[in-house]
Amino acid sequence: MSHAIEFQTDVSIVLTATITPNVTGPASTNPETRLAEYRRVLQFYRQFAPVFFLENSRFPLESDPDFTESPNLRVRRFAPSSKPERGKGYQEFEMLDAWLAAEPQPPPNWLKITGRYQLRNLCPILNECRRERKYGLLIDQLAKQRFARTHLFFSTTQFYREQIEGLYRQCDDSRGEFIEHVMFRQLEKLPRNQVRIFKTQPDFLASLGSTGKMLPTGSFQWLTKQGLRRLNYLINKRRLLYVR
Repeated sequence: MSHAIEFQTDVSIVLTATITPNVTGPASTNPETRLAEYRRVLQFYRQFAPVFFLENSRFPLESDPDFTESPNLRVRRFAPSSKPERGKGYQEFEMLDAWLAAEPQPPPNWLKITGRYQLRNLCPILNECRRERKYGLLIDQLAKQRFARTHLFFSTTQFYREQIEGLYRQCDDSRGEFIEHVMFRQLEKLPRNQVRIFKTQPDFLASLGSTGKMLPTGSFQWLTKQGLRRLNYLINKRRLLYVR
């Protein structure tokens, strides 16, 4: 099977990136530091699946060999948002919409990951996505906080176009309308058989863009959360009932 065909049959990974931030306040604003993080993460992901790397800051990547298109990598560049004051979620989903509108043959199924986050247990989550035949969207939602974790989700292109496209226009971080809350409200309207949580607890190596703090790690902590998740899945496939 050729790599060109794999882009259409395998679950692609979609990495969203902004090398030069277009918002105020992110902890990591140095473009060279962010570039190094994206480079490291991209080298990791492209070992396992076809990757679309989406970037929206016009940072000069053309001469960087690590971002040269290859059989398992597609680089897509977009202009900076004209409304950066609306926040990071607005800009990220604006870019996702623009990508699907411009992509000649978008993948039918894809796993979106915030580009600086390295998902250390990618393989079991990717395999879970590859086996999915029923649900249009896999995303962790927190029931109590009414919050959808948009840094990681699996979607079919059809589902995204029908249910998520254009949603970013409701985002405005200055008014507390973050993409995580906007997404939760949208998904709340849908039948239970369209959206579910991941069966596998994600294990990220990453620092939060807003604070610079590392996401919590540790095998004991992960095993505890995985046990809670399995129980949660038996009770409620749609949302996580525990806080963290």
